[in-house]
Amino acid sequence: MKRNTLDEAKFLYDKFKKSGNVEYLDSSIKILNSLKKDLNSLNLLGLCYLDKEDPDKALEYFDQAYKLAKDDESKGVILFNKALCFFKKKNYVETYEILKQVVSLRTSVRAHANRLLAKVCIVRGGKYLNEARSILESYDEPNEDLALVYILLSRSGEKDLYKKAIDIAKVLKNDKLLAEALLSSDEISDLEESLEIFRKIGDVSGEAKALFALSSKKPELIYEAIQKLEESGKGESAETLQLLFEMYKRTNILDFLKRAIEIAKKIDNKLFLARAYAELSLHENEIENLRKAVKYYEKYIESWQNK
Repeated sequence: MKRNTLDEAKFLYDKFKKSGNVEYLDSSIKILNSLKKDLNSLNLLGLCYLDKEDPDKALEYFDQAYKLAKDDESKGVILFNKALCFFKKKNYVETYEILKQVVSLRTSVRAHANRLLAKVCIVRGGKYLNEARSILESYDEPNEDLALVYILLSRSGEKDLYKKAIDIAKVLKNDKLLAEALLSSDEISDLEESLEIFRKIGDVSGEAKALFALSSKKPELIYEAIQKLEESGKGESAETLQLLFEMYKRTNILDFLKRAIEIAKKIDNKLFLARAYAELSLHENEIENLRKAVKYYEKYIESWQNK
């Protein structure tokens, strides 16, 4: 009978990665649990549980493994795996901090850590976008993440960067990316081209965004934009909130604001609710709605502090 070994556990884990057959993963875990716990077995156990969508369990093993790590290579690999766990948990602050440690070490995972760090910076947005830009511009090949950074930066002030995103999208022959880049333009012709591309690729949500952008030039299109959002299954989404609030601001019809509030409650958008109730207080039930605005703002601050 074949004796259980770390090599056998690795072999089964690799078979799982190639086939997706969870039985191989379970068999690997069974073998690893029968072995003496050392750096390699603990690390592999962590990877197994990460693939089982249990990042908390995986972190337990990676923490144990890290205590046994002696050199920078081992420490870097374990830290990178921990970063993957926090990324899976959508704890981007912790992921960022760990990845900064990893990229400071000369290890085999440094390049992978840099790419993941760029993705985390994109998710965090704001001041982190320029950090992502710096990382991604260091690569020779054009990449989708860099185009996305250019798009986001163009929408937050550096307007002309969307043109660089257009160039990358054309090189990559990525229609969806091209449509998103064109969406950052103020030119009607670019917005109309974006709408045309979204329609061609059957992206109803993108079509709604393009219609919304065009509605600043052609106000009647905002109604079609909401209809498209509902068709896309995103009738209860942040995009819909934006559209309804824009319609309220343009028309001063309270029904649009109240519809937005109901959707915000369903998707638990505390910051929007705080702002919406403050706006509603200008029209009716001033004291009651201001209290609600304060309540939701306090909840928003509390949730942000707990991240």
